[in-house]
Amino acid sequence: MHVQANRQGGRANQTLRPVTIKQIREAKQPHPDADWQIDGVDVSHIHYIGSVHNMATTATNVMYEIGDGTGYIETRQWLDSEADEQGKTAGIAQDKYVSMIGTLKKFNDKLHVSAQQIRPVDNSDEVYNHLLKALAVSLSYRNPTANGAPAGAGGVASANDYAAPGAAGGNASEYADLPPLERKIMEIIAAVDDDDGVHVSTVSRQCGGSGEEVMSAIENLMAEGRLFSTIDDLAA
Repeated sequence: MHVQANRQGGRANQTLRPVTIKQIREAKQPHPDADWQIDGVDVSHIHYIGSVHNMATTATNVMYEIGDGTGYIETRQWLDSEADEQGKTAGIAQDKYVSMIGTLKKFNDKLHVSAQQIRPVDNSDEVYNHLLKALAVSLSYRNPTANGAPAGAGGVASANDYAAPGAAGGNASEYADLPPLERKIMEIIAAVDDDDGVHVSTVSRQCGGSGEEVMSAIENLMAEGRLFSTIDDLAA
């Protein structure tokens, strides 16, 4: 398994950003080939949590109407087979909360999300935690001088668990809010300029920790959107 860090500069748009549905619906696209923008910042992948108000299944996809108290958005998840449907929709039902990761799309002038990952949410704390993260990230973009850290010279507010492209001046500041092992993992991976990322065995060896500790830390970083899987099914 290979992992990769969210980067600034050329790869800055390959981020996973926590958002509310209101933010999704207010997203702008300067022209049809441009990246979508929220708070004036390019976004690639978005993460949101809401309850399923409606769901309909066809031979090729599942359509969900998701609401989070700030609005509603249509979300589509594409299916390859009947077995694929059973696996992807397991545990998901109407009026239940779900966590979704996907990309913004527009078809026939209607905005929707193409989902790449959907999973049930069983803990209400996760819902509130997500809303706080979405707010923290949004504020860090709108007010980059918060906490005395000037834009481009010190990073985003420490409350932001997600990488804020272009707002940090160096990895030391960007990862200062992380526990020591997670910070070391991010510094190792961010130092490698390779689209395939870094194999976890390499990360573990350089960290000097046990494989279980490193893997647990990597999973935490993925859950926060700092890492994502690449060629062996991991990157960020």
